Amino acid sequence: MTGNDTHTRRDDPPRAAVSDGDVAALEAELTDAGEAYARVTIVRREPPVSANVGDRAVVTADGELHGWIGGAACAQTTATSEALAALDDGDPRLVGIAPDPDEIDRPGLSAFPMHCHSEGVLELFIEPVDPRPELVIVGDSPVAESLSRLAGELAVDVVRVDPEGGDEGDGGADRVVESTDPDAIVEAIGPAPLVVVASMGKYDARGVAAGIEAGAPYVGLVASDTRSEEVYERAATLLDADPGDVAAAVTNPAGVDIAAYTPAEIAVSLLAEVVDARSRTGARAVERADTGVDAEDETAAEDDAGVTDDEATELATDPVCGMTADPETAPSVEHDGETYYFCCEGCAESFSADPESYLDAPAESV
Repeated sequence: MTGNDTHTRRDDPPRAAVSDGDVAALEAELTDAGEAYARVTIVRREPPVSANVGDRAVVTADGELHGWIGGAACAQTTATSEALAALDDGDPRLVGIAPDPDEIDRPGLSAFPMHCHSEGVLELFIEPVDPRPELVIVGDSPVAESLSRLAGELAVDVVRVDPEGGDEGDGGADRVVESTDPDAIVEAIGPAPLVVVASMGKYDARGVAAGIEAGAPYVGLVASDTRSEEVYERAATLLDADPGDVAAAVTNPAGVDIAAYTPAEIAVSLLAEVVDARSRTGARAVERADTGVDAEDETAAEDDAGVTDDEATELATDPVCGMTADPETAPSVEHDGETYYFCCEGCAESFSADPESYLDAPAESV
C-alpha cells in the first residue's frame, strides 16, 4: 500500500462497516424479497484510490448504494447513476472513472471523469440482477393447465393455485397452493407476482383479490364482460375496496388478440401478454399502496426513475461533469450572480479554479 492510499483511507468510512458479508446478506435479502438490484464490482484500480479489486457494492432500485467502492464521491455518483441505468435497460456495463477519461476509453467501456481529490482510476463492472418473478396461475381449467405447461419454458417460477392439489412439477408448476383464501395465497407467494386468473368462475374473485393484495403489477382475468363485472364486485367486497378500482387494476379480457379459441391457443395469447407485462414491470415495477387497487398508468416511467415530474425539475446539472445534483445537498459555487451545483467537492473546486472554461464549453459527456 502506498502512502497516498493510507492517507485516503483515513478520510474514508471504515471498511468493516461495509464488509463483503454485509453485501452478500443484502443481496440475499433482496433476492428473497424479489427486489431488483445492481451488483457493482471493482475489476481494476490505479492508486491513489481507497478501494481494491474485488471490492463491491449493491445499488438498490431506489438509488441507494450499499457497500464499498472507495470514498470518492464522484465515483459513487457515477456508479449509482450507471447502476440505475442498468436496472432500467437490463444490460450489464463496464464503467471506467479517471482524471482523463480519454486515457482509459476503449470499446466496451464507458469512461467518466474523476474530479475528486484521489485522482486515481477505477473500473467497475455493473450487473443488473432481477430475481425470477413468480407467475401465479389461479385455476384448474384447461386454459390454466396449458398456460402452466407453456410457462415452464420462461424464466419464471410457476405457482398454481389449485384446490385439487397435485404434485409440484406436475404440468409445469414449480409450486402448488391448494387454498383459495386470498390471504393464504398472498402468504404463500412473493411480492409483485404476475397473476393470471382462469378458474372459469369457480374462484375468480378470490384470485383477483389475492393478486391485488399481493401488489401484482399484472392481474389478467380470463372471463366474459358479464362475468368480469361480477368478479370485480365480489373481489371488491373481499378487499373492502371500490369495484371501479378493482376493475382498473385488472386486465380483461386477458391475452393478446390473436383470434384464439382452443385452450392452448388462449394460453399462448396469455403467455405473450405475460412476457410483455414482465418486460414493463420487472426491475421497474411500481409498488401498489395498501390493497394495491390503484392502477398504474403512463406516469410509471417517472416513478421508475425514483423521481416525480416536480422533483425532476428541481435537479441541477453539474457544469463540470454533466451529472445531476440535488441543490438541497450538493456542493455549490456562486459565480456572476448565479449558483451552480456539483455532484462532489472535486467538481466544485475544479469549477471555482476556472469557471469560464466550463461555462464556455458544453459539459463533459456522461
